[in-house]
Amino acid sequence: MSKRLVLRSLSATAVVATAVALSGCSTIMPLFGIQPTPAGRPSTTTTEADAAAADQALQFASVFTDMGSVHPTVDITDQLQLKLDVWTEQKTHDWTPMADKRFSFVIGVYDNRVPAEASFDQKRRVFMSNLTVTAKTTTTSGTVETPYLLNTDPLKVTLDPEAIRSEQGLGLLITSPKGGFQLESQQIGVLADDTEGVMLDFAMQISFETSPLSNTYTTQVVHQYVPVAIFSEIAASATPTPTPTLTPTPIPQG
Repeated sequence: MSKRLVLRSLSATAVVATAVALSGCSTIMPLFGIQPTPAGRPSTTTTEADAAAADQALQFASVFTDMGSVHPTVDITDQLQLKLDVWTEQKTHDWTPMADKRFSFVIGVYDNRVPAEASFDQKRRVFMSNLTVTAKTTTTSGTVETPYLLNTDPLKVTLDPEAIRSEQGLGLLITSPKGGFQLESQQIGVLADDTEGVMLDFAMQISFETSPLSNTYTTQVVHQYVPVAIFSEIAASATPTPTPTLTPTPIPQG
């Protein structure tokens, strides 16, 4: 990718995620990215109960630093690592129910079987065909809101004129250093006064090569959860406010 991908805030595009029929590919397998999956361990079927358990396990110490950045990773398969960089446009202590809450993120995959400087032909290609990001709230009253929802085809919202797409219809290339996806300034609106936190669920339908240049892919859904605490207006006003310096991880240039 010859340019750093910079995207404007985009409204959610309704796209229904469908199973991709692939020649020589396995059934679509869901994978939770809360913790890295050990190499060779098969992923299990995702259920609503699994998602609820994951939500409960993470609530509700925010994984964001005070300066507003987090970088979770998950191994898709042996030494093939998906990295999600998420950052905010203000200190997360300023995330109050009434505040203008915005976040940006980058998705990339790194093939750690070979050195970073290795030829791209030595790296397994990974494509993303659907991205769903959902924000759900936790409140003291028990009421759950969904203040943010994005369900889109990455190829339809990327503004990179040199974005690489799969010839088999598998979506957007996200293998570093030639591929990746970035979206900026996504807004979460006004929340209920008793909101304690927001759980961001990034669900990515991806297809990865079994070996470099094999042109044989396995497709699965990867989830990454990012819990963000919501602070009361009183607590936010009492918190010192040094000027933050955020350094998001840009998509590497090809």
